[in-house]
Amino acid sequence: MVAGYQQAKTVELQQRSSSVATQQTTVSSVPSHPSTTGRTVRAIYDYGAADSDEVSFKDGDVIVNVQAIDEGWMYGTVQRSGKTGMLPANYVEAV
Repeated sequence: MVAGYQQAKTVELQQRSSSVATQQTTVSSVPSHPSTTGRTVRAIYDYGAADSDEVSFKDGDVIVNVQAIDEGWMYGTVQRSGKTGMLPANYVEAV
């Protein structure tokens, strides 16, 4: 019975390790400490966040501390709401 318990705990710990590794990979794509000297952009369309790591904004909103993540996504703070997260680069323009 002890061997079966130890084997079950080993499998459980392996699954947890795999889950943590996946979470760390996902989180690493977003800047861990966004710069307070990033660019400023203005929204040219409304956007509703499709995921918990994204931000919603309205046409005309100013987004500050913006950093490029890749060609299609940025990371910044919507001034109006104070929320910080990812946003689509093609929904904003440089100020």
